[in-house]
Amino acid sequence: MKKLRILILRNTNLSCRTILLPEQLRLLDWKGYPSKSIPSNLKKIVAFSLRHSPLTLENSFQNFEHLTYMNFSHCESITHFPSVSKTRSLRKLILNGCKNLVSFDESVGDLPNLTYLRASKCPKLRKFLSRICLPSLEHLSFNWCTSLGLFPDIVGKMDKPLKICLKATAIEELPDSFFDLVGLRYLDLTSCEKLGFLPSSLFMLPNLVTLKVGGCPQLGGAFARFRGSLSTTAESGPSLETLHFSHASLCDEDLHVIMQSFPNLEVLNVSSNNFVSIPACVQESSYLTSLDLSCCLKLQEIPELPSSVRKVDVRHCNSLSANTTSMLWSQVRREINKLQVVMPTSNTKIPEWWDDRTSWKYYSQDLNFEARGKFPVVALAFVFGEMNYQSVGLHLSIESGDVNSAYQPSHNFTVAENHVLLCDLRLWFSDEEWKRLDAHVEHGNTWKTVKVRCVPGIIPFHWGVYVYKKETSMKDIQFQKEEWEDVPCGAGRSNWKKSAVELAIACFSESLKTVVKKLKRLMAPREEEQSFCLMQQDEDEEEEGESDMEA
Repeated sequence: MKKLRILILRNTNLSCRTILLPEQLRLLDWKGYPSKSIPSNLKKIVAFSLRHSPLTLENSFQNFEHLTYMNFSHCESITHFPSVSKTRSLRKLILNGCKNLVSFDESVGDLPNLTYLRASKCPKLRKFLSRICLPSLEHLSFNWCTSLGLFPDIVGKMDKPLKICLKATAIEELPDSFFDLVGLRYLDLTSCEKLGFLPSSLFMLPNLVTLKVGGCPQLGGAFARFRGSLSTTAESGPSLETLHFSHASLCDEDLHVIMQSFPNLEVLNVSSNNFVSIPACVQESSYLTSLDLSCCLKLQEIPELPSSVRKVDVRHCNSLSANTTSMLWSQVRREINKLQVVMPTSNTKIPEWWDDRTSWKYYSQDLNFEARGKFPVVALAFVFGEMNYQSVGLHLSIESGDVNSAYQPSHNFTVAENHVLLCDLRLWFSDEEWKRLDAHVEHGNTWKTVKVRCVPGIIPFHWGVYVYKKETSMKDIQFQKEEWEDVPCGAGRSNWKKSAVELAIACFSESLKTVVKKLKRLMAPREEEQSFCLMQQDEDEEEEGESDMEA
């Protein structure tokens, strides 16, 4: 087949070890390619994808000047990646899961067109390169390369938008030349347990907006060491918008420095730390939208938060004062806030000022209310008792019709036993989706039944609804008349437990139907219009699998 340009093989089991391929081949995508070497006659080849193969790559890539894409993931016989000095067109190189990979040829660090390099889960890789000059690089990943202890020196400016992922590596420090990564936007150093120092110049990189250093216990107090060297002016201050700094033994002073040093923060995750209170200067963080304080066991006091905050997570913060708990409930009440909070119940009842409070007592497994005119602007509260630590989905319907976003069939929250979830419903939907909710309720100008169900099969002790009066008239919403019963979380309730079993069975049946639908969709035959898109799809699925494992 001398004119063959594209060859894609799936689920093959060939006994031959010597493969003869046509010289005109442009794309070779062969998972489980059976040979230890690549034929040298493929001088016009553009893309290789030879994952899960016995390749050793003993010879350099001297005859592949047109090559732009290589994927050798899970080729466990590769110990050294050879020279690519003659492959100057290479744009994408992937070596994930090469368990015996030890080193790279230095020529990899001098590829002018390389945009993507990923070699995650290579546990024997101790050193990548001594230097790199990759002006086109946009993505570099060595996640879970647990022996990798050195990051290469940077030669020349690298100003392309760049994402670097170094999770769970043995990196101890970043080189001084890191400052030349002027295009760096995203840096993930999560679980780098040996990392003990961050240069202050890192935070002055003009485009760095996301930094993740959670699980780096030796970095505690790192910000305090260069507090005076960080400018906080709008013109020259750090541009950081997302900071993850969990499991770092941060104290109150550390948190104060963080709040003052990064005025542009939008997302702050400082979970599992040792501080006792949140500094009052948090009120000056006018861009802050998400604050994760979960598992801060000593945390007692949180001041009133800025109106920009949308999500607060204080799961397992069991030392919170009564004033703080009351403040979080009251934040939901503010008309200008669209807030979601997860916090311990601590025997807290839904406040009496909520417009509807109901015990999930005997039979109803849905939060029900009726609305007319427009969809009501409300906040919901769910109090959960005994349950496993898990993700809870909230599924909304109007008159038995599913109205959730096509891209998000249910809205998921991570909760735990004896916790309460507070949420403004406006956070679930975009403005356009909210208009569709209004259209559902407006149709026919009659009362419409709105239901919110917790899935899979989770039944809260209580739920409540608070109506934002400036947005919704109490004449256009009505609730079921049920007697409120104060039942503390964890108390024995035989009738409730009996009905809970019945409801759980019913919910399990519904969940099973959903799973079957998803399986059918996944198993349906797919039509690939372009072979290169198929390779890209496999690569994306592989990355998604890693994300799932990480989560």
